[in-house]
Amino acid sequence: MPNFHTKNLELPNFPATFGESEFLLQAISKRDDRLVMCRCRGVELLIKIHQTKDGFLVKGDKITRPSNVAILQQALRDFRDWTNSKPFYSNIDSKKQKNLKHSPYLKDMNYFANEFKTDLEILVEVGFGSGRHLLYQAIKNPHTLVIGIEIHKPSIAQVLKQCELQNITNILVVDYDARTFLEFLKSNSVRAIFVHFPVPWDKKPHRRVISDAFISESKRVLQVGGTLELRTDSDNYFFYSFEEFLKQSRVELKIHKNRDLEISSKYEDRWKRLEKNIYDIIMTNQEFSKDVESVKTLKFEKRLDFRRVKDNFKEITMSFDGFFVHLERIYTIKENEGLIRVSFGSSHRNEHSYVYITQEGVSYMPNNILATKDNLNAHKIIEDLLWNM
Repeated sequence: MPNFHTKNLELPNFPATFGESEFLLQAISKRDDRLVMCRCRGVELLIKIHQTKDGFLVKGDKITRPSNVAILQQALRDFRDWTNSKPFYSNIDSKKQKNLKHSPYLKDMNYFANEFKTDLEILVEVGFGSGRHLLYQAIKNPHTLVIGIEIHKPSIAQVLKQCELQNITNILVVDYDARTFLEFLKSNSVRAIFVHFPVPWDKKPHRRVISDAFISESKRVLQVGGTLELRTDSDNYFFYSFEEFLKQSRVELKIHKNRDLEISSKYEDRWKRLEKNIYDIIMTNQEFSKDVESVKTLKFEKRLDFRRVKDNFKEITMSFDGFFVHLERIYTIKENEGLIRVSFGSSHRNEHSYVYITQEGVSYMPNNILATKDNLNAHKIIEDLLWNM
């Protein structure tokens, strides 16, 4: 990650503009850790300054780090030159870091929260791996939108490349946790959800995709007659999942053993050669679901006195049913302005952010935290804690 080390560091007056960057303000913690708020090429980020025995380590704060590494490199170069620093180590001039290649098929969660609209039926595949099944469904159903959810970067890159090579235009790929993603889809909008060969997580069953909550959310987004299809080679995962499906009050289930599909993955081909059992559980939705409010971003509605919060601040960690809240550290910008580093959300999808408190109001930084169910519950706890300090 881009950074540089310098023996001496002196900060000129804020605010200032240098090169392609604006240096807006600095925030200081009780431990004397420093954050510099910067705007580079229209992107806001924080530069972190950490004092070491040899001098100062200067790098991008990981919470606000831009996805385009070239922007962070430029901000650090401008900061180095603005402060007239003489690094004894630096990698910010490296040309190896490439700008992210834009793909029209790759979407982030802000797109699904604020822009996503379609009149097409939807298919969803959770953890598409090599992408064989995902690409097959897109080609087979050209008038259907196929959404693939995957967190493994090489698998994502492979599918995006195939979309371009084969001119497949009805696929959207998202790097996000599948257990939360379904909250962003409208009720009764999906024809089928495929969960093929998920990681069994025998030692960490809480990390499994299939759960009572996931099945319930699947039923909400599925059309009447739509299906949730689990395919697994794990005996333990099959029996565990079957019990989770049976927790539903009204459900239609079909069980298959060693069923052949029209398309199979390399992983599945290997298990078939070894004559390993493969199980399918297919749930057909029988219920029409009411519309729910779409997921937006979290917002604070009231102002807050930073001086009072600073006087009473202490690190707090709280755990609840399915989510947690951690107030980590406080930084002072001015007497009535500062930042509080926080982490919160579900146990499987943590959010890391800063609460930015000014006289004008309170906001998150970055200000794009999505109001999923767990995030919203945690946000309400954060409000209660801060306003009662």
